[in-house]
Amino acid sequence: MSQTLQAIFDNAMDAICLHRNGLHTLVNPAYLRLFGYDSPDELIGTSIIDTVAPDQRPLVLDRITRRARGEAVEAEYVTRGLRRDGSAFDMEVHGSSYALGGRTYTMAILRDVTARREEAVRVRESEERMRTLFDSSPDPAWIIEDNRFIECNDAAVSILGYPSKDVLLFIHPSQLSPPVQPDGESSFSKAERMMAQAREKGIHRFEWVHTRLDGSEFLAEVTLSAIVLQGRPVIYCAWRDITERKLAEAEMQLAASVFHTTQEGILITDSTGVIVSVNPAFTEITGYTAEEAIGQTPRLLKSNHHDDAFYTGMWRQIINEGGWQGELWNRRKNGEAFLEWLTITAIPGADGRFSRFVSVFTDVTELRRKDEQIRYQAYHDALTGLPNRALLDDRLEHAIDVARRQANQVAVLFLDLDRFKVVNDSLGHQEGDKLLQTTAQRIQDSVRRSDTVGRLGGDEFIVILGDFTDTAEVAQVADKIIAAIAAPFDISGRLLHSGTSIGIAVFPQDGDDGPTLMKNADIAMYQAKAAGRSTFRFFDPSMNLRAQQRLEMEASLRRALEDGEFVLYYQPKVHVPTGRLCGAEALIRWRQPGGELISPIDFIPIAEETGLIVPIGYWVLEQACRDVRSWRDAGLPDIPVAVNLSVRQFRDESLVRRIEEILLRHGISGDAIEVELTESAVMEDPQKAIVTLQRLRGLGLRVSVDDFGTGYSSLAYLKRFPISAIKIDRSFIADLGIDPEDAAIIQTIIALARILRLDVVAEGVETDGQLAFLSELGCDVVQGYHYSRPLPADEYVGWLRRRGEWKDGAA
Repeated sequence: MSQTLQAIFDNAMDAICLHRNGLHTLVNPAYLRLFGYDSPDELIGTSIIDTVAPDQRPLVLDRITRRARGEAVEAEYVTRGLRRDGSAFDMEVHGSSYALGGRTYTMAILRDVTARREEAVRVRESEERMRTLFDSSPDPAWIIEDNRFIECNDAAVSILGYPSKDVLLFIHPSQLSPPVQPDGESSFSKAERMMAQAREKGIHRFEWVHTRLDGSEFLAEVTLSAIVLQGRPVIYCAWRDITERKLAEAEMQLAASVFHTTQEGILITDSTGVIVSVNPAFTEITGYTAEEAIGQTPRLLKSNHHDDAFYTGMWRQIINEGGWQGELWNRRKNGEAFLEWLTITAIPGADGRFSRFVSVFTDVTELRRKDEQIRYQAYHDALTGLPNRALLDDRLEHAIDVARRQANQVAVLFLDLDRFKVVNDSLGHQEGDKLLQTTAQRIQDSVRRSDTVGRLGGDEFIVILGDFTDTAEVAQVADKIIAAIAAPFDISGRLLHSGTSIGIAVFPQDGDDGPTLMKNADIAMYQAKAAGRSTFRFFDPSMNLRAQQRLEMEASLRRALEDGEFVLYYQPKVHVPTGRLCGAEALIRWRQPGGELISPIDFIPIAEETGLIVPIGYWVLEQACRDVRSWRDAGLPDIPVAVNLSVRQFRDESLVRRIEEILLRHGISGDAIEVELTESAVMEDPQKAIVTLQRLRGLGLRVSVDDFGTGYSSLAYLKRFPISAIKIDRSFIADLGIDPEDAAIIQTIIALARILRLDVVAEGVETDGQLAFLSELGCDVVQGYHYSRPLPADEYVGWLRRRGEWKDGAA
């Protein structure tokens, strides 16, 4: 084979092979790819029949045999191929015989036609379904091309009273109508105009007077839909005799066969309005699955675009007339409103009363795309582009509906600009408008994209917040907005200053509906103005006080961390049998600039909530190690100091690394520090906790579980945790000697610790009786006011001196 032929052979897109006596002699790369082989060697010498599906082999073998005998055999045919992996596919084969070197070979060119055949079947089935639907439709249906009827169904022939459709084809629609329509326009010109509108809009509905063969006339609703049929643009035309509407709606029951395939959404309710069935198109249009919709009512889709009077009138017509048809705004699952053309039909039961209501609807939102600008202007503020009152009311009611279902909260922030009138009056409305536009943008930049910002008019704005867990988060947003608007505005080269007062009302406590929340937020806004402007107020004064206190506490905590206002106190741990000090626990206190000492009970919960507990926790570790280093340099015995790790700090991926860095920084070994964690901290993710605790133990640290007995520890995990000790919670110690249940619990904890070979520490020991009881039960280490309250570092050293635990200069 020449190089040119070889290149053509190797690079051919079609699979090519030569075979002789039914055996492969030569194959190209495309042939290998087609059948899933890696090398020609895998095929050369093998039977050509091996590449044919088993059920096709007799037919192919017969062709090969007849061709070998010299009989005329059809050169091109389609059969089923068999790949190396066992998968079958449709292939087109073109075979021809050649004489080479005195031998006869057959060259086969093969092509995978699976997709082509499947597509042909799909198109044929689609056209057959279309034809079936067209022919079986109970409504008159027509196909219009070049403004002439080219096809119609039997229903069209029947309604017009003609013996056959032959005389109805290839005529203008006006030829089946009176010369003039009721509005005075000629049937010909109006038909031309209606068909033009259908091509422009995609779908067009109108009323039309038709003429039967006997000369009688009837009024019909006509729907023209622009479609493509066999590659040609045509118009699908459907009529509905309005005078026979009830009959036509009753005939809808005959369309049950198309329930699952129609592109129109179908929703069926029982006599009480509860949804009993929906079709796939319903899910496609609304986003709600059948499981989510069944058992609900159609109010699931309510958009709040229509008032109660609209629905009252609609249902009055359904009950009185058996049905209703028209346009309706509904809402998808994702919150998006959509316009539908809806037909509701009341189905009577055996007793004559309505037993079912069938709703069939089509999403016509796209057909209204050209009206979007008009709708936008109707629902948005022309100056700022923000939602106006109408859209705000809709968004607020929707947010309330969602919050009510999910037991969540919704906040309405009512903003009024401070000193805007001065700017507007002194610089003019044009500059005032620029200020409003910039303000609108700053407000939007201060909230999440999921929140709604709108303008009521003038200098009043509304913010709707959802998805928050605490009103303090709302207060943070209000503070952020106030700060954003307080920044200078550069308006036409002038630096202007403004501000805003914000009133806040929260659903459900401040109002159960939109109007009430708006009213109460407005009231709170005036309270904010009265309080000095550029601030916010909650409608509920107690809520306002709590939120402000929390924000102030958070700000103070951040300042305290930066300014070094935290101090450590140390409470000794005593070994009861010897009376000697065996450790101490570092406890944080907050000494404010005025000298007031704040208990951790008052600030630790807020630190936990805001995440400040993590940097505070690392400060405690750093300071405790600094004190230990100082004491050891001064000769203090090697007594370990315990520090508490919060749940948030224990989750920190860098915890072990940072502790190691702190130990190295102060030159102390891990056995100088003990970490205490609550049961909840280690049980949040036991598997991860085991890994973290093992790494901490690897640094030499002791680990104890604090407040033991108050949580829900699993014994299966407890025995796997690499811990050193457990601390009995003070709540069990308080009534020791009084409450026998506390004594039994303590005895059980001590026994459990012995089995697991863990030390036991009792905290909160205050009396001789408690100490004696614990000693009798075998608890060797205690901590509490019986020995000492928590002490500042210098007083702790003094306490050690007084007890003879440490003397200056001791080695």
